Amino acid sequence: MEEELVDLRKQKEWGGKPGEVKIPEAYIKDLMFEIVVFTRKERGGSDFTFRCKNYERMKDGQWRFEGVIIDTSMKNAKGEVETARLTYHPEVCLIDLGFMVIPSPEEIEET
Repeated sequence: MEEELVDLRKQKEWGGKPGEVKIPEAYIKDLMFEIVVFTRKERGGSDFTFRCKNYERMKDGQWRFEGVIIDTSMKNAKGEVETARLTYHPEVCLIDLGFMVIPSPEEIEET
């Protein structure tokens, strides 16, 4: 099997049947933080989470997250995953949104 080339500077997406999606370790290694983003429900938003390797507050007030993996899987009415889909983003910035940072479960287990 040929190993997939990894360029962490480019966005990437994986999809398929639940349990069959394989992501190269370079994309998911060291995801130290889970970010819960709170959106405004009255505007039709819904809270979501993502994982990242690092984050920092910028001088202009925005927050920058590096090495981001977002689960955008499609679920049916029962909440069961019908199509698994994950996306990688080298960087995501948030401004004027409330969020909470939690150490990833793997990081908590190691301490």
